Amino acid sequence: MRILFQLALGFFVLSTVTKAQTLTGNELLLELADEVNKQYTDTPILNEDIHSLLVSKSGRLEAEYYYNGFTKDSLNNIKSVTKSIVGLLIGIAIDEGFIKDIEQPILSFFDDCEAEELFHEKKNIKIRDLLSMQSGIEWNNRALIKDDWWFSDSPHCFVLNNFPMDSEPGAKFSYNSAVSHLLSGIISRSSGISTKDFATKYLFDPLEIKGFYWQTDNAGEYRGNSELYLLPRDMIKIGEMLLNEGIYKKNRVVSKSWIAQMTTYQAEGNSLMDYGFHWMLSKDDQPSFFFAGGSGGHHIFVVPSKELVVVTTGHWDNARSTLEIMQAVKLGIIEKFNF
Repeated sequence: MRILFQLALGFFVLSTVTKAQTLTGNELLLELADEVNKQYTDTPILNEDIHSLLVSKSGRLEAEYYYNGFTKDSLNNIKSVTKSIVGLLIGIAIDEGFIKDIEQPILSFFDDCEAEELFHEKKNIKIRDLLSMQSGIEWNNRALIKDDWWFSDSPHCFVLNNFPMDSEPGAKFSYNSAVSHLLSGIISRSSGISTKDFATKYLFDPLEIKGFYWQTDNAGEYRGNSELYLLPRDMIKIGEMLLNEGIYKKNRVVSKSWIAQMTTYQAEGNSLMDYGFHWMLSKDDQPSFFFAGGSGGHHIFVVPSKELVVVTTGHWDNARSTLEIMQAVKLGIIEKFNF
């Protein structure tokens, strides 16, 4: 029986390899995407949580699936993918001369805050430390997302004045939604316009992104950590621009040097990923890739060696399938596509 099973398995593997060898690159990509689509469709929990799956190769959209009543015209709350958009905007602000460099101390941007004792503890934090999630500010990203921070009159000032330091800046990685919101404040304060208007002028308009929504805090500041709503096709555009090292339709959107910095290792994250400047990096994977990730299954995967961009969106207020949605793409498309 074991011999028969081994023979059958060997025949299946040989048939699969032979079939893959006879397919063109686009045909194989479509087949792999369809297999992931079936996995999303046939797995009850995944089926309830997934909203879209899009796959682009060399700038061309090759596969596109929607679920649970969502369509190409449905805005999605991309949750913490917002953080990665803000990481891009910081680079653009440097490119445009609004921010000198990532070595600037962050407190110089928040002189509108009525400084209290804990404010001055943060005098050594630089923009670099916020981008790499190594601010040193004491934080638990689940326990501290509560009314006293987010629903305060000025969340920026509240964080700077009320949360102590638990390490030196740059010493350890700690995923912190508040530092992403501080980065949004730095963009608006340095440029003199809102983060939304800055994003529209320097990122969304150049990428021909017209329909989006972005939530503000109680002070009217646009959230740097979450609550940006985008179309999946527009998320693909962002990934393709990154794949092309900052160029979209022959126009420079962000400098090649910033994309290189942003997607270079800055901090050890966890068992699944490392961290750049507000973008996540694959960990010991072949091929290597970088990605933006948000709770509920929101992702922009960029695989430079294969010229691939993959986007998923999901049920933003249910994080149970986030990892499974990501792993299906990683194992089913990124690792198997070999053209």
